[in-house]
Amino acid sequence: MPTRPRPKFNLRFLLLALAFCSSIVTLVNTFCVMFSTQKQEMIDHALDVNKAYALRIATGVENVLSSNIDRLKYGSRTIGAVFSERHQLIAEAKRLLEQDNSFNSVLIANADGIVVASAPEDLRLDGKALQSREPIERREPMISEAFQSLAGNLVVFISHPVFDEKGNYLGLIGGSIRLEQKSTLRALMDLNVRQDGAYVYLVDSHRRVLYHPDPEQIGEIVQADLIVDAALHQDRGSLQATDIHGNEMLAGYAGISSSHWGVVSQQSMGYIQATLEASTIKVAKGLVPLGLFGTLVIWWLGTKISTPLSRLADSAKRLDAPGSYKRIYAIPADYFESWQIRRALLLGARLLAEKIGRLNQEAQSDVLTGLSNRRAMQEKLSLWQETMATLAVISIDIDHFKHVNDTFGHAAGDETLKSIANLMRQNSRPGDLLCRAGGEEFVLLLPNSSIAVATEIAERLRASIEAAPLETVGHITVSLGVALWRAGEAVSDALEKADKLLYKAKQQGRNRVISQERSDAFV
Repeated sequence: MPTRPRPKFNLRFLLLALAFCSSIVTLVNTFCVMFSTQKQEMIDHALDVNKAYALRIATGVENVLSSNIDRLKYGSRTIGAVFSERHQLIAEAKRLLEQDNSFNSVLIANADGIVVASAPEDLRLDGKALQSREPIERREPMISEAFQSLAGNLVVFISHPVFDEKGNYLGLIGGSIRLEQKSTLRALMDLNVRQDGAYVYLVDSHRRVLYHPDPEQIGEIVQADLIVDAALHQDRGSLQATDIHGNEMLAGYAGISSSHWGVVSQQSMGYIQATLEASTIKVAKGLVPLGLFGTLVIWWLGTKISTPLSRLADSAKRLDAPGSYKRIYAIPADYFESWQIRRALLLGARLLAEKIGRLNQEAQSDVLTGLSNRRAMQEKLSLWQETMATLAVISIDIDHFKHVNDTFGHAAGDETLKSIANLMRQNSRPGDLLCRAGGEEFVLLLPNSSIAVATEIAERLRASIEAAPLETVGHITVSLGVALWRAGEAVSDALEKADKLLYKAKQQGRNRVISQERSDAFV
């Protein structure tokens, strides 16, 4: 009687091979999900950190320049009444030079642009004409572009006009900052040296590098560079772009309005990639022993396992697939060993689902406030517009938030944003979606809500925020715009309408709610 050839492999070997392949697939899939999610998180974090660095340094440089101009302003008042007394002018120049490290040299020039007093004396500037007549002709406080001085040094010149008591123009008083020497400005930049592969540099409006961790770069002209372009446009933000050397950079940038300079804080994408690879290797080293141990256990159980184990092994390859927990739970466990393996697989499926869910949640949440971010809002809107009949949109913006940051600092500003988020949670319904759209802007989405209900919630939120005492800041207010989306309309129109109503609330005095219903009635 003919029979089929005897199989070359027994069940134990097949189960081991299947278990091994399943483990590899699961680990590779886990690594891929972890790698891509963690990479994006690291990129977003690097962009946020570099943006914060650029903003902080730009604010510091702005303060230093403003302080320097104030010193010169005081000096101009002092010498305005004694401009003809040269020893008084020399004394004031020395006082400004020796007061601190703000200037590397100080000079006083008459209305013809001739230096009449200077410090230090060894520069021998007295009697020489200014290299540029622009400060004399403008007759106003001025911060020059970087230029080569008579001594061959790269300097920035800050000046202030001098008038007598009758308002007659006498000349100017100014101080130079040598970019390669110690000064208050350089000390400020040196305080922000990064240790995470990132660095900060400063450029003027002519794209000349004023500060760079590499001294060889100071004075160089930066060619076409998207990051520098953004900073010199006096924008503030972050950008992922390629620099002039072809390196992909994660950068934050900010403009300095008084001098039209730009600050860039950037980090190489290669550093992020290396950090991520090192983290992945560590995870792999921790998982490999567990994988080997599991394989040995399955090999030992192979002599007693039949069909149920084959089904369990097959399920092990798809732990991350939807419904994997239910499929594993439905497999019969007629003996202790199969029951125990099933229990272990169920635990693994649940932990993996929780981990992926947690990573997805972190990718869709605002780090500071814990509210949903713009990505999560867009995904929710895409779902709701297919299932909801109406959707109310409340657009919220903190009044005078820049004043809060400027007065109390960014740490107090962050605490204010967290407080607003908590008040939004207290004044919203369980099914509502709370989002931070960016900066001090928030959005509250109310599914299946009428404009009247949304307006009432918005008014209650506004009153709650106005009444709440905030630590350090005290009391703040918000302006709100309320719009309604109906099925068949574009969701973007409702978002845009809510923003317009918000700005109308700003224009009408702030600390108020303007709803679509009120706005339409007003029109």
